[in-house]
Amino acid sequence: MQKLKINPLLAKELRIRMRNWRTFGMVSLYLLGLGGFAVLFFLTNFYMLSGGYSTLAEIGRNLFSFLSVAQFILVIFLVPALAGNAISGEKERQTIDLLTCTQLTPFRIVTGKLAAALSAVILFIFASLPLYGFVFLLGGVSPLEVLKLFVIILTVALLAGCWSLMFSALFRRTVAAIVASYALILFLLGGSSLIFTLLSAITVQSQSSTPLFLILTINPMSLLGWLYPDFFRDVIYMLNTNWGQRGLQLWHLALLVQGALAALSLWVATRAVNPLKGGKRKG
Repeated sequence: MQKLKINPLLAKELRIRMRNWRTFGMVSLYLLGLGGFAVLFFLTNFYMLSGGYSTLAEIGRNLFSFLSVAQFILVIFLVPALAGNAISGEKERQTIDLLTCTQLTPFRIVTGKLAAALSAVILFIFASLPLYGFVFLLGGVSPLEVLKLFVIILTVALLAGCWSLMFSALFRRTVAAIVASYALILFLLGGSSLIFTLLSAITVQSQSSTPLFLILTINPMSLLGWLYPDFFRDVIYMLNTNWGQRGLQLWHLALLVQGALAALSLWVATRAVNPLKGGKRKG
């Protein structure tokens, strides 16, 4: 049987990350923050249960919704810190030339760095499983919904990782790459929502039929529409009453648009790492 080949750069990055105390420190802080807010949220809702205003299943459902949004936000802002120094760090250590002189192609270099960053996200997800086990004890949530949430979080981590790697390959300084990554993510999250809300208010007054919901296709939060389809449909319909296609799934379009942006970012990063720039490299 042929031995399974693994990207040597990925193997090296995994060894460094798993032997570094900072990785486990980040996991501890991640769980402390996520678990701490979850406990506070549960205690707040528990008083409603004692007063007869809620049930355990409703509390479990609310806690799951809180954890899903909290973990989504934590991951999307954590990935730039993990991937933002992937290429720029090599430039600062002056080892990027040595790396490009190996038999690894620029694409394998970039994907190896990306996979290393995603491996840390997978570690965070597995570490948070006990929190969702507690949600199962309360009820109101199915295993399929938890699986959907983890797929969404991994997808968002992949998208944010591609964007962060692009800036890491374009900038020579890690600080500049990370700042640019956070600026892009903040624009996609907050900027697109603000633009959509303002333009929706204008078009409602002018009775325009412009499909403004397409602006939200660049917002990573739209991917949560797979998990909460009714909520996203109602929000869009409320803000833009001229949107008549109630059966359209926004997250389908969002996945296509953001996937295309991620693929473009990966291509730009590969071109930036390529020492031949405009040429092709064999191997």
